[in-house]
Amino acid sequence: MALNYQLLFGMDKQLHFISFAVISACIGVMIILISNGHRVKQHMNVVWMTLVSIGIFEEYRQYYLPDRSAEFIDALANILGVTVGLAIPVLLLYLNEHRKQFISKVFRNYILIMLPFLLGLFFLNERPFFSVEEHFQEKLRTLSAFIGW
Repeated sequence: MALNYQLLFGMDKQLHFISFAVISACIGVMIILISNGHRVKQHMNVVWMTLVSIGIFEEYRQYYLPDRSAEFIDALANILGVTVGLAIPVLLLYLNEHRKQFISKVFRNYILIMLPFLLGLFFLNERPFFSVEEHFQEKLRTLSAFIGW
């Protein structure tokens, strides 16, 4: 069985995902701004169900239009876009409420883990965006060999 990647991940599906993600993220931010804290989850659930219903019924509506087609994968892209779009404001709200506990530990560990990888990419860059002298490159290679890269 061969998968048609253009059909699964083509521009049409990306536009469905992005449009529903942007719309739901904007609505999610509005809900967070105008709702009190303990009702945000309830409002987000209602918005998720409403936008998912709109995404599914929109595909049925397209079935009756002569120049459009109803596709199951479009409906899945809509559902995924709504889910990701609403998850972004909820995640930002959670991080804002727990920033002292969460961000300091995670960010510190992230920097300690990812900085060597970033520097390694700088060293292994196949298409350099600047050139350095051969003497400096040799010193850098000697240093990296000494470190163990």
